[in-house]
Amino acid sequence: MLAWFKSTPLKQLEAQRDRIATQVYPEPLQSLVSTPLADTLTDARLLDVIVLDFETNGLNPQVHNVLSMGWVEITNGIINLGSARHYLIRSETAITGDSAMIHHLLPEQLNKAGLDEHRAFSQLLKAMVGKIVIAHGSVIEKGFLEHYINQHYHLSSLPILWLDTLKIEQYRSQIRSTKPDWRLASVRKCYHLPDYPAHHALMDAIATAELYLAQLHGLFGSAPAKLEVLIKASQR
Repeated sequence: MLAWFKSTPLKQLEAQRDRIATQVYPEPLQSLVSTPLADTLTDARLLDVIVLDFETNGLNPQVHNVLSMGWVEITNGIINLGSARHYLIRSETAITGDSAMIHHLLPEQLNKAGLDEHRAFSQLLKAMVGKIVIAHGSVIEKGFLEHYINQHYHLSSLPILWLDTLKIEQYRSQIRSTKPDWRLASVRKCYHLPDYPAHHALMDAIATAELYLAQLHGLFGSAPAKLEVLIKASQR
């Protein structure tokens, strides 16, 4: 296990942080990239976590946009609903019928109630400072977030720790040899978690937070939930 970390993405994150440490970025990005990463031997239940979800009008950050974002924090192993946020985002990009059928977000709704994209991402970056970031199928959220960071701050990637409940479940499935359906709702059923409406950013964030806590119990029971195991599972 230790050998894995000697040449791993964690080392790459540390190296990237060292490279950008001498540069000055606007807040809250500066605080986000300068706050030390968590020790990988730490019990993950003791770490502050933010669980997020984006609803988009496509899968390509180069041409599509985030239409809504939601997040909730976990502190000391407890979901803090008081931290929950849900923002609609104004968009100049056309919303196709297919995407509208999935997330039920319409152009007039976004233009009337939506925030400016920069303001919404700034609120998110501020909430992320000092926390592990979790998403279910994080490639979407990571891709759109890093595209935004690159466009506005010219950073090719964001040197933070991500955990992915979909990848963690795939890691668990190798132990159990079951479960080919990795959709959030399907994985939740394995843990007897209740059904929630899908494709609402905040509801999906809360659903993912519940799933994460259930996965910690399933993987570690009452033993310490070593962060290094979760990082390795999330990067498989």
